[in-house]
Amino acid sequence: MFSSTQLVLLSLAGHVLAFPSPPRVVGSRAADTCPADFINVVFNGGADPSSQFPQMTGASNWLTFSIGTALGQIPMMAFASDVPAAVQLVNGPNPPEYLLTFNEPDFSYAGVTPTMSPQDAASAIQPLLATPGLSTKFIAPVTADPTSSWLTDFYAACGCQSFFHAYNIHVYQPDIGSAESEITTFHDKFYDKPLWVTEIAPGNANPPCSLSWDTVSQYMTGIYSWGAAQGWIERIFWNTGNQISNDNNVCNSYLIDTNNDPSPLLATFNGLKC
Repeated sequence: MFSSTQLVLLSLAGHVLAFPSPPRVVGSRAADTCPADFINVVFNGGADPSSQFPQMTGASNWLTFSIGTALGQIPMMAFASDVPAAVQLVNGPNPPEYLLTFNEPDFSYAGVTPTMSPQDAASAIQPLLATPGLSTKFIAPVTADPTSSWLTDFYAACGCQSFFHAYNIHVYQPDIGSAESEITTFHDKFYDKPLWVTEIAPGNANPPCSLSWDTVSQYMTGIYSWGAAQGWIERIFWNTGNQISNDNNVCNSYLIDTNNDPSPLLATFNGLKC
């Protein structure tokens, strides 16, 4: 998922974005009953992780749609154009523990982000497969539509399914039962690795943006509790850390608003107990 501001940043192909951040312990447990590093957050365009992430004391890590190395950030090789920078990063002096790979190649966000066929993506990832470094764990590409055949076709074309540490899913179901069902269905198909839920929010509400803060808070606490109990979900990233406009999937789920003030969800997020 990308905002218009983020798309401008993404046009700077090959640049490593980094945000300064005050000292912080990264990777600590958000709550005694939650698995280590289980609770995480997504930042979209217009975010200032250097000031906003420290307010999210419940989170272990954050991601956005770039190859960055700021404190707490898990870098993402979102597009084919990011592959050279990804190869350089994982083979450099400070390789990341994890690297996320292609983000929603089956969908063009706002008609601007590029799409790739499974075959094109299989070709684009070859330099990373050939020179993956020595220590980085790679997270599989994620589709906008978790029910599509894109991933199956990609793995067939690249022969690289075993290359990845974990599978990846985005979930925007408006109620927790539907979200749990969608995640379970995906896991039933791709069950031989852990799963990262790298975007989740109660999207697709009818009418749009109609869910109350209390309803979203219950959704948040419910999905983290259920996810931790499964045993095969390794991380969940709440979307979104920062408020963005013109996206009905996250209009009721931001933790910090455009004035950099906390929404009613921030306290719930920081107090999550699985």
